[in-house]
Amino acid sequence: MKDVEMCRYLLALQPPWDVSRVRVDAQSREVHVYLTSGRSWFGRYLADTTQSRWRHTSLGACKAYIHASLPEQLSAQERQLPFLGDVSNEFSHGLARRVVGCLQVGMSYRQVCELLDIDVHLAWQIRHALSEGTLPGAGRDLAKRLHEEHPVARDEVTIPGSSDPVWRHILTAREPIQVRMLSLRLLLTRARQDFRQLRGEDARTLKINEIRRFFVKHEKQLAEEIAQIAELRDGVEEGLSQ
Repeated sequence: MKDVEMCRYLLALQPPWDVSRVRVDAQSREVHVYLTSGRSWFGRYLADTTQSRWRHTSLGACKAYIHASLPEQLSAQERQLPFLGDVSNEFSHGLARRVVGCLQVGMSYRQVCELLDIDVHLAWQIRHALSEGTLPGAGRDLAKRLHEEHPVARDEVTIPGSSDPVWRHILTAREPIQVRMLSLRLLLTRARQDFRQLRGEDARTLKINEIRRFFVKHEKQLAEEIAQIAELRDGVEEGLSQ
């Protein structure tokens, strides 16, 4: 209960948001906070069937991850709460604003990533959002300076972002890549079955993020599969350009 109360206070939650549970992984120094909103049933909140996961600003020495669903009735302003994020992103609005704030006071992007303990894959997503102008408070001058400091090569990030069309191809084609790892093979089989039945775009994006996170987590063991994705990505992009 103390963990729940502490996270509720640190996140400055207001109704209808609340903390349903907290999971602390001491070995990897991660804190996972599960949020819920709306009505409860005899004091227990109803479980969400689909959830997003966003990296938030760290809690002490631990990386913080927020797990939550975005109710359809949320207003545009409510969706911008610091502990939430866009369905298509893996970072919270609060973390994005912290990155922008650090850059605006003159810190380099590498310094910001080291300070906030951001890995290369998440850093690439935030940089892409900066260059696209989708982060509030980040103007064109900031995106230009960021590119001049450290241009991003195509092959700098081996795992494509969640918005890349290659992920949809992987989840809709029968056997787009050869997979050696049994757990990934089972995950993809189930994900392809689920993906065909999903109707909402947000639900499809969540499923893509789930698959991508698995590749990020097991990157060292999936070198061959990632290389296949790079080749497949070139083929998919070529097909889209024709």
